[in-house]
Amino acid sequence: MKIVIVSNSHPTNDIRLYHKMAKSLAKIAEVYLYSTAGISNDQQNPYQVVVSSESRWYAIWQIFTEVKKIKADVVVCIEPLTLLLGFALRRRCNCKVVFDIHEFFADAFAERFPPMLRFVMKQFYLIGERWLYSQADLATAVNEQIVYQLCSKPIAAKTLILPNYPVLNVWDYNCEIPHTLHPICELDFDLVYIGGLTSDRGVFTLLESLHLLREDFPMLKALIVGKFFDPVVEQRFYDLITQLHLNSIVYYQSWLPPEKIGVLLKRAKIGLWIFNPSNRRMYNALPLKVLEYLSAGLPVVTIKSPLMSALIKKNHLGACVEYKPRQICDAIRKILLMPQEEYDALSEACLRITIEKYNWEALEPVLLSKISALVGEGS
Repeated sequence: MKIVIVSNSHPTNDIRLYHKMAKSLAKIAEVYLYSTAGISNDQQNPYQVVVSSESRWYAIWQIFTEVKKIKADVVVCIEPLTLLLGFALRRRCNCKVVFDIHEFFADAFAERFPPMLRFVMKQFYLIGERWLYSQADLATAVNEQIVYQLCSKPIAAKTLILPNYPVLNVWDYNCEIPHTLHPICELDFDLVYIGGLTSDRGVFTLLESLHLLREDFPMLKALIVGKFFDPVVEQRFYDLITQLHLNSIVYYQSWLPPEKIGVLLKRAKIGLWIFNPSNRRMYNALPLKVLEYLSAGLPVVTIKSPLMSALIKKNHLGACVEYKPRQICDAIRKILLMPQEEYDALSEACLRITIEKYNWEALEPVLLSKISALVGEGS
């Protein structure tokens, strides 16, 4: 069996694409992962192929040209645009097409527009995405909410829920640390935030919370890792750090290779997932970063939402609070002031739930069985 995974935005060493889906599928097939960025590997299954092009559409054409030579049995499409490539390959090679729905694409698209246009643009995008979903042979989705956005009555046989759970013991390895990271990797941190840095992701609320915390913890160390997408937000971030006198306690790292994140998580005490709950895309999401915090043994302080409450609050793995600096500050303070024995027990609970339930290995048999059956239907 030959399986091709296609992306036009994620690198070939992406955690979900390579370390989860590709490596799992490589147990039953030859797997080829095509993208426009990442690393190349033509020596070992799963294989990684990088297509170089400044044009997204030309990159899709290049990938189509390469993939049709492989005569794949299954093509896994990571973005809606790549489904067009998948359908073209299905007509040419009679392969099965799988749509991996790993984010709220319509909501993300609508956020590019002014607030007055967002509802209309979201509905416009959903029309196309719903048609693409209906034409795929199988859809894999990170949660049920994403599927219900595309279909009010999803067909169970056609849809497989594959939450973005971390790989077991994902951080239990020694890896080469880039020279530029050596200074920061020698520090221990009280708090760590990893993710995009935007207003809706609570970057300013986070800084205000740190300002309040500093009253009780003058030697606090907070690590923020992520990219800015708006230069205005970036400038305000640095201005606020200066205004709130946070220069000595905030450590900022713009980017880390995904496989290196564990190096810093192991040196932190609490993981943060701060977001504006009025953003429905984030309100309905269970981010991989939260599960990675848990897999590193970090209690999580986050904002109240149904998914966060079901995971963090219900299982006593940290705290879910309102989107207010004072409440975030108080939740962090409570954990930082815990006796060591109590904190160790909390950390152990985070590790245990990852091992027992929230891990990719628990999902792998279902994925392999579904793909095998899908190919069998076409034979």
